[in-house]
Amino acid sequence: MTATTAEGTPLPAPVEPAVPAPLGPRELTGPLRVLASAAWPERPDDRLPAIAGFVESAFNPLVAETADRCLRRHYGPPPALDPPRTALLLASPTGDTGTADALAGATATGRRVPPLLFFQSNPNAVLGHLAARWQLDGPVVALGPGFDSDTELHDRARLLIEDGDAEQVLLITAVQGPPDHATAVLLAP
Repeated sequence: MTATTAEGTPLPAPVEPAVPAPLGPRELTGPLRVLASAAWPERPDDRLPAIAGFVESAFNPLVAETADRCLRRHYGPPPALDPPRTALLLASPTGDTGTADALAGATATGRRVPPLLFFQSNPNAVLGHLAARWQLDGPVVALGPGFDSDTELHDRARLLIEDGDAEQVLLITAVQGPPDHATAVLLAP
């Protein structure tokens, strides 16, 4: 039944909002291009800024600051305006040793464990923070030890694009030291 006005004139059909077509699998033929890159530290006086909700460990600020530097070089200040579907891929052979040490210390001494440590002990928490800050809508993936070479990590980024999960990948590597260091690259076909 067609909707009509009081005079009997048919109303136009409602316009459905545009829904982006799902990405499909595709085969990439060449290497991924680096759209932007960053590292931490980049200068001798580099200091990590604090992030609300992340306490007692430098790991999450390390990841966030390095990723922010990379994304700012490509998009300018956050949020990114209409970015393509972007996967966030974090690789860390050490993981968040600062949070692990804080949890172990609290447990060993019988102190109350701050609730924020449970939240931030999941490496996807900082990736969610980055996705929200930059308005990125792709998958988030965190890898631990065993993915140490750039070739392996670029292969994982490539799979996210070839499987249709993303159009580009922000690949972040982070190691808690001493010294702490990280890199970030924005990759696309």
